[in-house]
Amino acid sequence: MRSNRQKQIIIDRQILALHKAMVEKVISRPQLFEVLQDNLKRYQKMNILSYGSALLWEGILATYVEPLMFREMVLSKEQRITHLRRRTIFSGILTEAEREDVLTKYIASELS
Repeated sequence: MRSNRQKQIIIDRQILALHKAMVEKVISRPQLFEVLQDNLKRYQKMNILSYGSALLWEGILATYVEPLMFREMVLSKEQRITHLRRRTIFSGILTEAEREDVLTKYIASELS
């Protein structure tokens, strides 16, 4: 049986795999950047994000003009960013089929 910490690590890895796919999609389709901005505004109004988390997301979005930096920021393994991805503004970026594909590939990579 897995400990809570092990479960959290697995969840964080799945979330990271999903964010890798979402970042690439947003970079390849700049119109999706608006979805991120809209999500951030909406989540702030709904109090889904703390003030600090909203500021971090704003800082990350500000790096969008430099795709390499944007990718590095979103996919950072720093604990604060790992936690931030759990309250992601990337909702609605992947289709359900894309999401399932990413998770299937993730599971396969964990088994090999």
